[in-house]
Amino acid sequence: MSRSCFLKPNKYWPLATQRFASQHQWQQPTIGKDVGIRIYNCTARHKVPLILSNNTYATWYTCGPTVYDSMHLGHASCYVKLDIIQRILREHFNMNLVTAMNVTDIDDKIIQKSVESRKSWRELSRFYESEFWSDLRLLNVHEPNIKLRVTEQMPYIVEFIRRIVEQGQAYEGSDGSIYFDVNKCANYGKLQKVNLLDTAGQTTVKDGKMSAADFSLWKAQKNEKEPSWTTPWGAGRPGWHIECSTLASMIFGKHIDFHAGGLDLRFPHHENEEAQSCAYHNTQQWVNYWLHTGQLHVKGQKEKMSKSLKNTISVGKMLQHYTADEFRMACALSNYRNEMQYSEELMQTSRNTLKRFRTFRADCLAYLSGKKQSALVEASELVGGLQRALQKIDACYKDDFDTASSITVLLDQASTVNRHINAADGGEVEYRLTVGSCMDAIAAVDNAVQQHLGILGFDFVKDSNPQAISTASEFDLDGLVEDFLQSRRSIRELAVAAKNKELFHICDDLRNCLRQHGIDIQDHSQGTSWQFSGKKK
Repeated sequence: MSRSCFLKPNKYWPLATQRFASQHQWQQPTIGKDVGIRIYNCTARHKVPLILSNNTYATWYTCGPTVYDSMHLGHASCYVKLDIIQRILREHFNMNLVTAMNVTDIDDKIIQKSVESRKSWRELSRFYESEFWSDLRLLNVHEPNIKLRVTEQMPYIVEFIRRIVEQGQAYEGSDGSIYFDVNKCANYGKLQKVNLLDTAGQTTVKDGKMSAADFSLWKAQKNEKEPSWTTPWGAGRPGWHIECSTLASMIFGKHIDFHAGGLDLRFPHHENEEAQSCAYHNTQQWVNYWLHTGQLHVKGQKEKMSKSLKNTISVGKMLQHYTADEFRMACALSNYRNEMQYSEELMQTSRNTLKRFRTFRADCLAYLSGKKQSALVEASELVGGLQRALQKIDACYKDDFDTASSITVLLDQASTVNRHINAADGGEVEYRLTVGSCMDAIAAVDNAVQQHLGILGFDFVKDSNPQAISTASEFDLDGLVEDFLQSRRSIRELAVAAKNKELFHICDDLRNCLRQHGIDIQDHSQGTSWQFSGKKK
């Protein structure tokens, strides 16, 4: 996917032409601290320094879901990628990041789904909202600090619109709706580098607007069955764009550090948010840093994953085949701004990458516990390599959150240690003399790798046992126990045939071993049965 800020032709294209870049320059914050990160800016069209005006905390607003259906992987990839960036800011750069998200619980699509399902719009939206938060938890995505439903903030939305109308930048259309007058916005088109031509007088009777480019702030009620709220302009409900502007402004005021969402929201949604918010706050720049995640495509399909195209994959369906960590790794291996091609090949690459980290962890624990001897290792070599690796990872994060490169650095560290650990040892005497000089270095590398995997949000690092079962789909407990019992059965048959007491003792030891882990077995003439008691003895 091109990184250009220009859109491919769409329904807005006949109204648009390129505006000179000098008229749409990004305004670098003049007051604040440069935190050393360079972040891509779609207005400047290149990476710019991240400057935070508040030394105490940074502000972040994410466009939340319109809750009329289940979340699919296209949405999930956006929220996972943004979660990774937030974790880097918080845990690597020690930033006090305050996050907020809206929930659009009234919308044309919700109303339509309500009619089709014969359920109330409120019941419908609450169901899918609950499912949305549940899916985020399954994906190990942190919930925002502040969550706001649109329908619970109507007085603020009405007041926000009223002020824009009073400033002469919005008007009541012939259909009774309130529209933002795009032609009165000098900076319209800054995010997408387009400029809507002057269409004053080109009345679109069907929409009730003066210009085809104008967008609704408040939609007049079409019939009495539609949900509505009372305003000075009559009954109706808010337009989509005004919801985010109002809620974000209500929380963070006239300036926001970060505003995030999928690339498909950049125009017109974020463009309209910026325009109406600048009008409300009487400022030239409302958001300092827009973050847009690349879209997810199913491999072989040209279009993005979309409910309207009926090519979606639900989070639940994906988790039947892959783990949340595997999906997160797939997201991390792609630059957050890049398009993702979802496929079995991608997910297998992700799974294999996680296996390499698990193998590394297991080798480290085996070595540090004395179960595995290694060749002679120069501690200074490992420490020097670790120092360089940590510097590279820091540089990756500072370069527009380049997680793919940071994972490559971590894999290189894991491979280096694995080679040392798994090489033939240099002799028993030499091992005894030198093992103490490198155990701390190997432990240090292990700690660093686990720490940075934790920063990126991988859940498996929380378990001290790298071979812990992560999902039932990865591990067949029944099969393992049956194979274990078959081996014990063979030993018992030998014991019976040879009347060998030592072999009988081994069988008893194996029985006791299983019992300690909550598995009871009973020997029968035709075999052995077992049951999981759940109680460790």
